[in-house]
Amino acid sequence: MEAYASSPLVAEHLPRDHPVVTRDNSLFTPAISEMVDTVGRWLDDQVDGATIFGPSRFGKSSAVDHWLQSLLSRRCGGHVPMVVWSHTDSGGAASVGRFHSHLLHASRHPLAKAARSPLDRQHMLIERWAELASQGGGRFLVLVIDEAQGMTQREWLWLVELHSLLEKERIRLCVFSVASLQVFDEPVGMAMSGGAHVAARFMLASAPFHGIRDVDELRFVLSGYDESTEWPPRSGISFTAGLAPEAWAGGFRMAHHAEGLMQAMVLELPAKYEGPIEFPMKTVAQAARHALLRVAGGADPREVMSIDSWRRIVAGCGHQALMAIVTALSPRLKRSGSRA
Repeated sequence: MEAYASSPLVAEHLPRDHPVVTRDNSLFTPAISEMVDTVGRWLDDQVDGATIFGPSRFGKSSAVDHWLQSLLSRRCGGHVPMVVWSHTDSGGAASVGRFHSHLLHASRHPLAKAARSPLDRQHMLIERWAELASQGGGRFLVLVIDEAQGMTQREWLWLVELHSLLEKERIRLCVFSVASLQVFDEPVGMAMSGGAHVAARFMLASAPFHGIRDVDELRFVLSGYDESTEWPPRSGISFTAGLAPEAWAGGFRMAHHAEGLMQAMVLELPAKYEGPIEFPMKTVAQAARHALLRVAGGADPREVMSIDSWRRIVAGCGHQALMAIVTALSPRLKRSGSRA
């Protein structure tokens, strides 16, 4: 173990553009499947808005960026027009013009950065969203707001105005917020502070986004390295087979080591941990990447996948600090679980 622990993680012979090396990949998880099913039901019921919530680093943003639109389109039997906006904090100088500019940029409007008046930007946004809605063969559009916990009440009210303007054009806008847990307390608080229209329109439905809950889910996720990925594109060679061909030929599979990684994540929990036994994809993806790259560099898989090695790898991912944040939020997690 010590012999390779001090060597570079990415061996010299490994391709620098491999998705595992660049971290430009997203593993499919049961939580992503649940998210797609939940949002699909909300679309079936034509809700105006709803919230997906969960602790930081559980994989919500990755699900939105890499999976949500394509899987929703498959579920719905056709293209689902969608705009994904990762909320940008405008600070104390937030203005309606800047708000519309951010949404124009998220909507890939060619003139998103052009100098325009706030009213002109609003008209450009309505026209762009009407155009996108028509691409789905219907008259509806999905707006996903990632990091929605940063939305101010003023921004929510501007969104209500956009929603109403689109309704007059007979275009239905469905707003799905993806947020950390503090948004779960927003509907009543926003209504009491004067934002009843916001709460009633966009916050009546909610659902949790879970972490990895058991070894079977973890094994499913790790199997993605072995079966559901390929590099180079259209080569049919999985990440594990391509990065560690000798170990692969000897029967090495990432999925076979789910028990060890799960045990390490449990053993490396903070002292007196009181949160749910759900692990963030940040820990899983970082630890699995580290282990796979060590094997790809020539290390003995039996050493890399030993429980002591897994514990060192997991500890190096900042696992304890992240799970301490989760346990600090555990009262809200328990409350959300009772309402979901």
